[in-house]
Amino acid sequence: EVIDKVNVQADEVGVFGHSFGGYETNFVISQSVIFKAAVSWSGVSDLTDFYFTFNTTLQNTNFFRFESQQWRMGKSFFDAPEAYYDNSPIHQAHKIQTPLLLITGKEDEIIDYRQTVKMFLALKRLSKVVDMVLYPEEGHQLFNHGNIIDAQSKVKSYFDYHLKNIAPPDWLK
Repeated sequence: EVIDKVNVQADEVGVFGHSFGGYETNFVISQSVIFKAAVSWSGVSDLTDFYFTFNTTLQNTNFFRFESQQWRMGKSFFDAPEAYYDNSPIHQAHKIQTPLLLITGKEDEIIDYRQTVKMFLALKRLSKVVDMVLYPEEGHQLFNHGNIIDAQSKVKSYFDYHLKNIAPPDWLK
């Protein structure tokens, strides 16, 4: 829709998402090749694993998020296991053709950083174009000023490289 209404180079579009948007980024690139590059920050890759995770920030399981809130699955894992499988980007990783930069904080208590690591490992195992940045002392959001600047710089240079054909930055080599 945007490509039809705005002067956009259709073959030079990237996508970026954080948290639920990170999940959506992981998922959409497993379903489409519309994006030339993608950045997923603290995104879920395996719905079954995330469903059975205890959220220490909320002091609750993630069941409710899937059954009646944000994830809108409408059913428990036990009532619709195939839907959880089909909507898990990690189970669709073999379809991904879009270069992906994954970012996470190791101290993330909202979405366990291992969700990002698993996606990274799956894509690496499949010989896909994937890179990962892990901030060891950060959580779901970055608070250290130096890390904020570093992450912004990495995202920009990642998109510059993949969307504008600018030489790869040193951190990506």
